Amino acid sequence: LSSSQLAHAARLPVVRENGVRLQFGELWRTQRTVVIFIRHFWCPMCQDYLTSLMRDVDHVALLRSGVRLIVVGCGSYGLIRSYRQIFRLPYELFVDASPGQALYRTFGMSHVPSGTQKARSPSLPHGTRSYVRHGAVSGLAMVVAHALRVGMPVWERGGDATQLGGEFVLGPGYVCTYAHRMQTTTGHAPILDVLAAA
Repeated sequence: LSSSQLAHAARLPVVRENGVRLQFGELWRTQRTVVIFIRHFWCPMCQDYLTSLMRDVDHVALLRSGVRLIVVGCGSYGLIRSYRQIFRLPYELFVDASPGQALYRTFGMSHVPSGTQKARSPSLPHGTRSYVRHGAVSGLAMVVAHALRVGMPVWERGGDATQLGGEFVLGPGYVCTYAHRMQTTTGHAPILDVLAAA
């Protein structure tokens, strides 16, 4: 990403769990920050990804490193509190409040190709473990079970089901030192690779 793209992204609005709007750049302007863009709040593959984040990351070591980690979604901020409870997520979560998901667009993230239910995941390099633990049916069952367990408000907008996400390392300043954009619905980068880049 160029500095002009980052400057544009920095001015776009995001919303905190409490409904407060702020400019996206306030989150990474003064600190190196890992930003994980999930697809939408009801995506079972993204829920598997956050499960892997909670399982595989040494959260104390990350805190000591001075690297911040945040998660951004594209649905309603009314889902943030219960979504964080599902994973006992110690990191802040925000939603893209820009018109037409301009924040996702600015970072070059695309949509699942038209006419496909699910983009196929490319084969993984030898020795690489996938974070995906659920198929279509078991994934739906997991999402419903999570929602019921934490009282997730199902009437809130979960986000764009065709949106793809990605992972970026930003800041301090208008600097991007790592960028990965999902090409498939199961295409998040391994979280330890993202943190190693940070």
